[in-house]
Amino acid sequence: FGGEMGFDGENQQFSPIEWGSTGLASNGAQSPPPRLDQFTIDTETFRVKRKERVPVIPVDMPIFNGDTKPCKYSYFLGASRPEGWFPFRQIVKLNLNTHESIVYDAGDDQVVSEPMFVPRQNPTDEDDGFVMSFVHDALSKNAKLVVWESRSFQEGPIAECSMGELFPWTVHGSFCQD
Repeated sequence: FGGEMGFDGENQQFSPIEWGSTGLASNGAQSPPPRLDQFTIDTETFRVKRKERVPVIPVDMPIFNGDTKPCKYSYFLGASRPEGWFPFRQIVKLNLNTHESIVYDAGDDQVVSEPMFVPRQNPTDEDDGFVMSFVHDALSKNAKLVVWESRSFQEGPIAECSMGELFPWTVHGSFCQD
C-alpha cells in the first residue's frame, strides 16, 4: 500500500444497509435473525449441563467483562437490529440473570460496531466501567465513537467523538489493557 492505509467512504462499493436489508444479491437470500443461547457447563466434567434460548430481541456479536469472574457473568453486551440481521443499528445490554434488556438505537442508516466493555481502573463489580461502540452513518460516510457509563447505560451516551469521514467501516472490536 505504499506505506499508507485509508478508507474512501465516498467511493466505497459496499453498502452495509443495502446488503443487510436485501441479503446477498448473488442468491437473493436474507439471513435469519440471530438468537442468543446461554450454556451452563460443568467445570469438572466440561459437559454442557443446560442450554437455554434467552428470550431477547435478536442479538449478535456478544461481549462481556471477561476480567471479572472466572465463569459466571451477569451482563452481556451485543448488537442488534429490529429487522433481525446485519447491519446492526442497536447496542443491547442484557442482564443474564433477569433477561431484562436495555437497547440504545442509533437510528436509521446508522451501523454500530460490536460494543466494547472497558473496565474502570480498580472496578468494584463487573459492571463498573464503560461501553464503547463506533457508529457509522451510511449516508454521510462519517463515523463517531460513542461512550456510555455501563451502570447507567439506560440514560444514554455520556460522550460522542467524531472520527470524520476517513475512518474505516468496522464491525468487530475489542479492548485490551496494557
